[in-house]
Amino acid sequence: MVGKLFTLLALTISVGSVITSSIPTSAAVVSTAPVLSPTPSSSLAQAPKALSAKSTSTGNGKVGLAWANGPASYLQFYITSSVNWIYTWSPDTPDPDNQYGLEFMPMLWGTDQIDEFESVVTAGYAKYILGFDEPNESDQSNLDPYTAASLWQQHIEPKRALGYQTCSPATSSNPNGFTWMQNFFDACNGGCTVDFICVHWYDLQASDFQEYVERWYNTYNKDIFITEFAPQNLNGGAQPNTTDLWTFYQIVMPWIQQTSYIKGAFPFGFIMSDGSASALMTASGQPTDLGYYIINGNY
Repeated sequence: MVGKLFTLLALTISVGSVITSSIPTSAAVVSTAPVLSPTPSSSLAQAPKALSAKSTSTGNGKVGLAWANGPASYLQFYITSSVNWIYTWSPDTPDPDNQYGLEFMPMLWGTDQIDEFESVVTAGYAKYILGFDEPNESDQSNLDPYTAASLWQQHIEPKRALGYQTCSPATSSNPNGFTWMQNFFDACNGGCTVDFICVHWYDLQASDFQEYVERWYNTYNKDIFITEFAPQNLNGGAQPNTTDLWTFYQIVMPWIQQTSYIKGAFPFGFIMSDGSASALMTASGQPTDLGYYIINGNY
């Protein structure tokens, strides 16, 4: 979902549609995760002067870029050995010439993108397809499981014959997401093939995040792409402070890297910033210190 720059903004993506955020209602659980000593910089708005970046991605890392910035030149600042994946909530790549070597993943966000998806997602365009975005939310792709199953069989399943691997629809972390997904697979009646499960999560505690991802893996026994996540309270309560943010990422990023069934993870926030502590990109397009920690991979 594009409209979630931690302040529930709406952003316009490359296909020209505006997508607004949904609000997960997952219940809070007391954290049992180990607490590390956070090491925030004195200025999250000041990007590092020298990035340990490479001209192209090596394809070895798990970090992904959920990128709503179009084909911006500052994408170059996010190319490290830890960054491998990128998507745009649309079928359109932000790097048409693939000069940075990232693995682009086109998405069929919802019904508004069908024509564009069929036009550009052809043989050799990419290797992976992401399914519908938060179909269980009325302000997102808003698809009932039966409609989603029909659309999948018409527009996504045939792409497998062109060599694509497919990742499931990504429900929000609303508890009804598990029910929606089970109903989707029931409606598919064996006609929707997924190689991976896509997961979204927004809340505060690292242990809740880990348990949630593990539940999806244990339910479907498929490798996971976490295509959106962030330590953000979208239920009207207090937001994490700088120390909370660093503690969260210092717990979950090593866990993601070490967990074999997690194929890739896309922290939400690599979007033009208003200078808030939770942003991962500055107003100039470079990583914040927290963003740099995530993409540099020295966990």
